[in-house]
Amino acid sequence: MRGAVAAACLLLALPAWGQNALSLEGMPEQQRADYVKLMRAYVDTFRMLGRAKLCRLDMDPAPYLREVARRHGEASEPVKVAALGYAAGAENQPLSQELAPKPPAPVPCDVMQYIREVRLPDLPASLAPAVAK
Repeated sequence: MRGAVAAACLLLALPAWGQNALSLEGMPEQQRADYVKLMRAYVDTFRMLGRAKLCRLDMDPAPYLREVARRHGEASEPVKVAALGYAAGAENQPLSQELAPKPPAPVPCDVMQYIREVRLPDLPASLAPAVAK
């Protein structure tokens, strides 16, 4: 059941990713590269938070999601990408090649307890004026 929910979320978000890719065409090359890198960093961060849930560790993703929403807007693509990363980690499910070209090996649960200092990636300088509010 959980796998079906994660798959449904992934299928719903992929069209949004593709639509936003069209809007990226107007961005300068460096800004576009920074945006893609930031989205992949969000996936990695939230996948780690989801993995913590799978390992039954108390790492609340809500403050991280609120910060992504503050940076980019409540209904933005980064919020959706972060939610997909979280679901992938919590369900131990793969993501599309577009979001995660090289999926990392799952971190063992006995190691997860040492990963408490998870933080969001910094906004690249090329994106900071465009997305920070």
